[in-house]
Amino acid sequence: MTRKDDEVLEQIAQLIESLPSECLLQRCWTEDQIKEWHRARKTQVLLAEGWRALFINGYGDPILEALDKKEISQHKYDLMVCILSHDQAQWELVLLGDKYVRQFHSFLQNLSKFVDSFPKPLKHIWHKFFQRISLKEYPFISPYDLFAETLREQIDGSFSWCLEPYYDVPVKKWGAATKQLSQIFEKGIHDGIYPQPNLIEVAKLKSKLVWHKVGFSWMAITIVACQMAARNDPSLRRKLVAYNKSIQGCFKLAATVSRKIHGFAWVNGQEIPASNTGGIYAKP
Repeated sequence: MTRKDDEVLEQIAQLIESLPSECLLQRCWTEDQIKEWHRARKTQVLLAEGWRALFINGYGDPILEALDKKEISQHKYDLMVCILSHDQAQWELVLLGDKYVRQFHSFLQNLSKFVDSFPKPLKHIWHKFFQRISLKEYPFISPYDLFAETLREQIDGSFSWCLEPYYDVPVKKWGAATKQLSQIFEKGIHDGIYPQPNLIEVAKLKSKLVWHKVGFSWMAITIVACQMAARNDPSLRRKLVAYNKSIQGCFKLAATVSRKIHGFAWVNGQEIPASNTGGIYAKP
């Protein structure tokens, strides 16, 4: 590994430990939200230490040390190990796939000229996921810039739930959704290409997710662009296979852990657990 490689890997470590973003802490107005931000940041700092040990220094295991000291649970340890593997696979996919994401963005810009002639369902999908980026120039200079944005979307996005007036987190439904997503990604482990879900599978997935909250993401665009290019690029296909394996592992683990966690909701800055009967949240 070259010095330049080490510098980029250290840059990624610094990115990991800088999330959730400081600007989100400034938007917190309750004790629950502030605690949630610091809890998430503490996790990210430990992940960054694990990243350095695994991919830069080549020795030590600060995440295992935290487990031995009982600072984290076994479930959290397993999940953090999965996340590190996934972050590595995501970085390597973005590193190779950035040029295809650029090409796909140009394709979307050209396609935007014909939106008025789209069928209504397709037009709805376009406005929900693609319109915003099709109106702008490609915003990233390097593969690292694209990767950094995908990671910010994931970490800042999940933290931002607590900043909304009301956000329901139906853990059991999400567990079922992650199990279904794991099965979808498993189909792409052989060659990196997973088949298009049928209408029934899509409907099932929507029913398990907070679908109206699902929107555009650069990681989703990256996956779509890489799927399209992988058939003619064996190196990219191998990275896509590795990415599919890593995210499937995370989904499987999340589905298992979700069986032992109750749902909750964020209501005006307060974290409110589900009642024992489920569906209705108990007020503090």
